[in-house]
Amino acid sequence: MELSKRLTLYLQKHGIELSSVHFENILKELSVWLCPSVEGSGVAKTQEGDYTIIHPHYREPYHSLSAGAVRECLEKFLKPSGLLERAEHLKRVRILDVGFGLGYNLAVAIRELRAINPRLEIEILSFEKELLRAVPPLPEPYQTYLRLLWDGLPGFEREGISFRLLLGDARERIREVEEFKAHAVFHDGFSPYRNPELWSLHFLERVKGLMEEEGVWVSYTSSLAVRKALKELGFRLSGTGSVGRKRSGTRACLVGRDELSKQEMNKINHSPYAIPFLDPYLDREEIEILIDYRVRVELLKMAQGGFEPPTPRFSAGCSTS
Repeated sequence: MELSKRLTLYLQKHGIELSSVHFENILKELSVWLCPSVEGSGVAKTQEGDYTIIHPHYREPYHSLSAGAVRECLEKFLKPSGLLERAEHLKRVRILDVGFGLGYNLAVAIRELRAINPRLEIEILSFEKELLRAVPPLPEPYQTYLRLLWDGLPGFEREGISFRLLLGDARERIREVEEFKAHAVFHDGFSPYRNPELWSLHFLERVKGLMEEEGVWVSYTSSLAVRKALKELGFRLSGTGSVGRKRSGTRACLVGRDELSKQEMNKINHSPYAIPFLDPYLDREEIEILIDYRVRVELLKMAQGGFEPPTPRFSAGCSTS
C-alpha cells in the first residue's frame, strides 16, 4: 500500500488532524528512513578485507562495510559486554543473542572467550527470523567456530558449549523462554528505522526479563528511540566507541550510573525523537510501528514549537509513495 495512504488511514483511525505541512513532514522523513542505506545486494567485501551480506528486504549490510565484520563484532559487542573480563573468573557465561544473522558475533565471542579461559562453559540462546542459505567464511581462527555453529543448527551441546537457535519472529519465540538469565545481550537487529519490531519498548522489556541483575546489554545503535526505551525500563546508559563510519553504540546496565555526555543525556530528556517505539501486543507490522512513532514525534514537535530533526544518514532521492 502506498505510504501516504497508510499514513492517512492511521490518522483517521486515531482521530488525528494534521495540516498538509505536518503531513508532508512525516511522509518525507518516513520515506528517507525506508530508503536503502547502501547500493547493491548479496555478498559485499568490507574495507578490512572480510565479507558480509546486504539483506534483500532490509537493504542494509549485516556488518559495517567500512570497519569490517570481525572488527565490528569485537568493538561493538564483545568488548563492551564485559564478558572478556568476566571470563577469567566465571565457570559459565550465558549470552542472549538477538539477531543471529550470519553467526559472526557468536563465532568471534566463543573464540575470544575460550582464548582467555579454555575451560569456560558458554551457553547461548539466539533468535533469528530466517536463515540465509549461504554465508561467507570468516578468517581463521574464527571460521572454525562459525562452522561449529552452522553445522550444529538449530542447537547442540558439545565441548562445554550449549547453543540453541529459536527461528521465526523473535517477538513470538521470546515468549517461550523461561529461566534464562544472560550475563550479556548482543542486540543486533537491523537498524531501528527498518527493523523497529526488535527495538520497541515492549520487546526490550521482554529482553530485560531474561537478563541477570548485573547483566550487560550492548548494541551498535545510538538511536534516541532505543535509548529512551532503555531508560524507561530502568537501564543505566553509556556509549561505546565509534567503529568505521558507525557512530557510538550503546551499553546498558541495570546497576551503576549513566555515563553518557551531558549533550547526549539532554537529547534523551528533551528531543521529540526520544520516545520509544511501541508494540504493546508484540504483533504490529514494521511500517505501523514506524508511522505511529513518527506521528507522535510530530505531535511533540508541534507542542514544543518546532525542533530540528537530526540529519538523515540514508540515501537521498527516494520516492514518498
